[in-house]
Amino acid sequence: MKKFSILMLSFIAIIAMVSCDDNDSEEFTINTNTSGDIALVPGSNSFEVTESNGDDLAERFTWNPVALEVPTQINYVLQLDAEAGDFSAPQVLGATTETNVAVTYETLNNAVSQLGGENGIASNYKIRVVASVTDPAVDSIISNEVLAIITPFTAYPFTDLYFVGAATAPGWNNDSDNPALFRDPASDNTFYYTGYFEGDAFKILTSPGFWQPQYGANGSDVGLNDGDGDDPGTFSIPTAGYYDFVIDITGVTNTDAGSSSFSITENTAAAAAPTYTTIGYIGDSTPGGWDADTDMVQSSFDPHQWSARDVTLVAGEMKFRAENDWTTNWGSDTELTGQSELNGANIPISPGVYDIFFNDLDGRYILIPVQ
Repeated sequence: MKKFSILMLSFIAIIAMVSCDDNDSEEFTINTNTSGDIALVPGSNSFEVTESNGDDLAERFTWNPVALEVPTQINYVLQLDAEAGDFSAPQVLGATTETNVAVTYETLNNAVSQLGGENGIASNYKIRVVASVTDPAVDSIISNEVLAIITPFTAYPFTDLYFVGAATAPGWNNDSDNPALFRDPASDNTFYYTGYFEGDAFKILTSPGFWQPQYGANGSDVGLNDGDGDDPGTFSIPTAGYYDFVIDITGVTNTDAGSSSFSITENTAAAAAPTYTTIGYIGDSTPGGWDADTDMVQSSFDPHQWSARDVTLVAGEMKFRAENDWTTNWGSDTELTGQSELNGANIPISPGVYDIFFNDLDGRYILIPVQ
């Protein structure tokens, strides 16, 4: 009979203990250290990952050594799973023959991201240690589980959407300055686009140059192929003209439309909207500061769509304005995306390199970091 006694995991002043027996002819006994002392690691069970602390030590997880009557190497694996998980597919935080593992915030972040953790949302996870030897006749010892509350960080946690198809400017070329849709600042999965379409079909991509993931129409529902399913159908424009296109991709999968939806509505007023010669961005975050516009590129397909690629911005604010003059200017108070108003607020900017899109029909804008 192999007799296994106690493996103790020391984390956030919690001692995790298990014992189990297994019948066999060999005699092995796994014990804690003979002194019985437990060296606890001070710390918290709550971890918040930020933009700047990825390389920092989050916690050094420490446990008592396991002793074998027959000396052999003990291998320890520190595992993490979601609170509702069963460790059938755990994330490994570290593996060692020592009795501790130093875990950085980046390691925690990567692990919880693989488990579906959402940017800035604190969720409960559980951590355990598995001790094993190379002899397959000796069962592993698994510690009790301890709680960890982890808030992950994603520098840019959003999905972006781009047009492709004969009804749109790039045609069926998936990597030809494909225009972006404008994300709702209050709803990450809702996108808008008011503009000109040919009377034809189109689809939606998330990454120019790649055909998946792609969104399309499955009857009145939104369909998705993320690489593991069949391509959805196309969205259809009945006749050439200006339309409002709205899409919500909430919950859509390869096999389920979730609560997603889309609508295509003709916008007859857009055809009469004023057309500008130039539109640029201006502000202390831009190359010209508040003294000079940086002109954007006007679409030859739809004169109301403007873009600027690979733009370096510094921390500060900016606005959009027409004809290099303050008579017609747009602004808003939401970073990265929003619907600006005439003479609106300054748009807050974080430093980075961006692709910028602006629509003078409805004032919508989106800044997409260049990855």
